[in-house]
Amino acid sequence: MSNRPNLDRYIVNTLPKIEASLVSFLPQKPNDIRSSLHDAMHYSVTAKAKRIRPLLTLLSHQLFNDNPQKIMPLACAIELIHTYSLIHDDLPAMDNDDYRRGQLTCHKKYGEAIAILAGDTLNTFGFELLAEELPKHFHPKACLKVITKLGHALGINGMSGGQTLDLFGTKTQQDLNYLESTHLKKTGAMIQACLYLPALLEEKEEEVQIHLYQFGTHLGLLFQITDDILDVVGTSKDLGKTSGKDHQQEKLTYVSLSGIEGARKLADNEAQKAQEILTQINYPTHLLSDMVTRIEMRTH
Repeated sequence: MSNRPNLDRYIVNTLPKIEASLVSFLPQKPNDIRSSLHDAMHYSVTAKAKRIRPLLTLLSHQLFNDNPQKIMPLACAIELIHTYSLIHDDLPAMDNDDYRRGQLTCHKKYGEAIAILAGDTLNTFGFELLAEELPKHFHPKACLKVITKLGHALGINGMSGGQTLDLFGTKTQQDLNYLESTHLKKTGAMIQACLYLPALLEEKEEEVQIHLYQFGTHLGLLFQITDDILDVVGTSKDLGKTSGKDHQQEKLTYVSLSGIEGARKLADNEAQKAQEILTQINYPTHLLSDMVTRIEMRTH
């Protein structure tokens, strides 16, 4: 019998810890009118989710250290910030969706004003959490670098910039380079951060940080390509959100450019590149390798 760690068992054991930590890190509920804001945040954060980003953060960190509680503030801060991005992404002015993670979107449940504020608060609170908790476990200079790098991954050269390219490039840009540039920012920048920031915190050699960053580049593109495929072949029930939305909005996607089979070939190419990079990292990367396969084969 192989002694190789099992990803399914790891996820089953780890997800409850992530869920508990997310709730424990949230601010306490105020006893006044702000309670609706707290409820909206809690509603969106605790919705049933895959937790891919915190899992990747923990999987990356376990290459170097077997104490997951050290890195849990980063894993949870990233998930809180990711949840903010979903709340805002679903708003009528953005992708205008009614369902997310198998339930009504935040603005459908609490109204647009509270949804916007809930997203704003989760975003800022994520950085508050990092500033308060990370220095308990890591060198302050490394913590400052991580906060800076994560901020960059969310900004005009990261997620927000990618979202802008995604929103306004649909009818004017119809090429693969534009699409890749969009999703390296919109989806990839945060996934890159999940993978290389733990190595930065642990002050590992620059070569390892670079390899994990490059791994995150290909994993982020793989995730987005499979997302585009699932929007076409998946059901709303399985996805937990409205299927076929990209086609309805005439979005530029890997499927619209390359077709289903072409997109699957692109996904397989990104998966192979990700796996090749893992072979260059002199740490036990079996679980990360299995995560590549899991993301490529996912059905929701």
